[in-house]
Amino acid sequence: MASAPLLHLAEAAIGAVRVGVPADSVLQAITLPAAPALLPRRQGALAGVVEHDGRLVPVVDLARWVDVGTAPDEGLGPAAARVLVLHAFGRTIGLKVDTVGGLVEVAAHDVTRLHHDDCEDEVFHCAVRVPDSGRILSLLDVDRLARLASAWHQDADAAPAPGMLASIADGPPPGSRSYAVLQAGAARLALAAGALTEVLPMPALETLGAGSGVAYCTWRGRHVPVLAHAVLGLEALADGAPPALLAVVEHGGLALGLPVHAALSLHTFDTAGLAADGLLSTVFEEDGSPLRVLDQACLFARFSEAELSRDSGALAGVRPGAGREQDRHAANATAYIVFDGDGMLATAIDTVERIVSLREVASDGMGAMAWEGQSIPMRDLRTGAGNAGAAADPGRGDVMVVRSGAGHVGYVVSRVHLLLPPGSGRIYRMGGARAGWDFITTNGDDAGQASYRIVDMGALAA
Repeated sequence: MASAPLLHLAEAAIGAVRVGVPADSVLQAITLPAAPALLPRRQGALAGVVEHDGRLVPVVDLARWVDVGTAPDEGLGPAAARVLVLHAFGRTIGLKVDTVGGLVEVAAHDVTRLHHDDCEDEVFHCAVRVPDSGRILSLLDVDRLARLASAWHQDADAAPAPGMLASIADGPPPGSRSYAVLQAGAARLALAAGALTEVLPMPALETLGAGSGVAYCTWRGRHVPVLAHAVLGLEALADGAPPALLAVVEHGGLALGLPVHAALSLHTFDTAGLAADGLLSTVFEEDGSPLRVLDQACLFARFSEAELSRDSGALAGVRPGAGREQDRHAANATAYIVFDGDGMLATAIDTVERIVSLREVASDGMGAMAWEGQSIPMRDLRTGAGNAGAAADPGRGDVMVVRSGAGHVGYVVSRVHLLLPPGSGRIYRMGGARAGWDFITTNGDDAGQASYRIVDMGALAA
């Protein structure tokens, strides 16, 4: 029986907050100097600068950003304060903590995502309970911490920070590129560092289509397709352990999710002589170990499902007469109704004659309802309700009365949400002409961009 994948965390405390930091991101815990060097700023959370291993490292004090509460009285004075020196993707940053605990192991599947807003201004989204002590740890996103602080020490062999002058820190040699190395199944996957936007705990996934090998998740208000290892040509781990992390890759305004088991390191190597073998190429390191190099342009060209993630800004930038791009994202010529059936769906308004509350419907309890002096069939589309003949719950829901051939059908849905007027979205197709799906994506407003799969209600009864 395959063992569950484990996460190794370093435990620390900041005020009343118990923090868990990925152990492979922790370089050392050092004493916070009584008077650390200062790098004055008009705003931000920097508590000073310390030296570690010959490097100058900025230190973040989270208490300047958020309310961390008061540490319990355990007889420790200010001298107990420490700096956790953290490292991720070529960046080193310090975190001021009150106390440092030991290393703990937790099962990856026990990590719970509690904040679901995907807010880019936060460093905590998930929590986990330590089995032995019962303490609940808030998991720190080290990479996001550095980006939000806009302060870190950049590794010499990594790409320089944006805006850094070449006279201060040179970039990689000509012909070289920086790659993030990820453990994806049994393979080590190298991906251009600039294309990797985020690595986060695996979110909840929904299936995009039976047997397609593609699911999707919600990320930063967008629907992002998640590709299985098999469709990428990668082998699973020998023990079958599922990936605990999701790497989000962006290219040309689109995003795709890659399931990974770990974020390993940042490498720089010469790609000038790399043979173009399509999606994946192989390079060998000095010790002979292989790296599978992913071509993100080929990845997005091969998987049209990425169109599901297109953001509102990209859609708004498509101009009339833009040729092929305009054809793939045609504005909706008719209005669409968005409803919650077996998931969030959309249907053209043309065949919908009326929408009534389920409470107002006279049903015989056998899968039929009265409509304009006739008895018409009812179909319950709510999640888990089943097919024709399902008894409708008289307490909740809406009924969409739809023309089907020469007759009508009443479709029971959980709720009708909104109307998308003509021209308010873009329609595109995924998965090919025969076995694909049509989607409508809103152009975006204060609530953000959203995509809905289109169903032909008039054809459902056929």
